[in-house]
Amino acid sequence: MAKISFYGSWIDVKSLNKKDKKNYVTSMVFFFLGALAWGFHLAGGETGFLSANNEGDPNTGILFTFARLAVIVCGTIAITFYTKFVKTQDELFKRYHDYVLSWGSLGFVFLGIGISLAAPYFDFQPSYYEFFLAFAIGTMIGGARFHKEYLK
Repeated sequence: MAKISFYGSWIDVKSLNKKDKKNYVTSMVFFFLGALAWGFHLAGGETGFLSANNEGDPNTGILFTFARLAVIVCGTIAITFYTKFVKTQDELFKRYHDYVLSWGSLGFVFLGIGISLAAPYFDFQPSYYEFFLAFAIGTMIGGARFHKEYLK
């Protein structure tokens, strides 16, 4: 079973059996490859990050098309292997998983509301990535709270 470490924000890969380690590491490799392809897509500039939108022509070249397809394929593979990994874990890990994702959702909603309410006063137009950052902050808070409530 997975050992939750680093104050609720990490999984100790050494604690996994061979099959779980294979599924977990495979999922993380494909998440990383998808993230690299997503970064290449963002370098195209038409999606905007931190309220910066490129008004130029969209990049629809073969490399950008390949990168966008790679995001979808890598993400699908990563999710498949991660789902296999989670199914074999104990109830504590599944509770951790759900707890962290729930807190991520709360971060998305409440920090996202704060961002969107403050945006007009700072001439700022939030995009998907700012709201994803709010989700990530929520997951970190959730991991720390889970550690404090269930693992200490």
